[in-house]
Amino acid sequence: MITNRDLACIGLETGCVCPLREGPVRGAWLWERRPARTASRAPLRRLVHRWTRVAVADEEVGESIVLAVDEAVGNVVEHAYRGAVGEVGAVSVLALPRPCGHGVGVVVEDQGLWSAPAADPGLGGRGLALIDELADHHSLTTSAAGTTVRMCWRTLVRA
Repeated sequence: MITNRDLACIGLETGCVCPLREGPVRGAWLWERRPARTASRAPLRRLVHRWTRVAVADEEVGESIVLAVDEAVGNVVEHAYRGAVGEVGAVSVLALPRPCGHGVGVVVEDQGLWSAPAADPGLGGRGLALIDELADHHSLTTSAAGTTVRMCWRTLVRA
């Protein structure tokens, strides 16, 4: 579950730390939770794209954010609830300017089970490597409660 710590400063535990943790967060926020189904990917991608157009000054960084979030959401859809019986779980996306004013952070989260990438990914399995290339910083946290991907970009934010 996305925690108050995530709201306080995206990536606080990842090394992507805001230099200052004072003052209110200014700018557009996005928080959305959808069923972890293939049909949820496009609507989430459109929401993130709209958010970047409002919140992120650099269009190229905005496109990187959209692609990285789509990869993280795709990983949830394809892997997090594999073998689950009954209702499929959810994927949550939280995106907001970092409180320090130095960029934006995005959290993608599920309550499913983590499965490590295969040694030979074949045609797929490169989502985390792509996220590594696109984000200025990212981290992956796994537990029995689910998986959380935190991503940060140092970019100008629209107020």
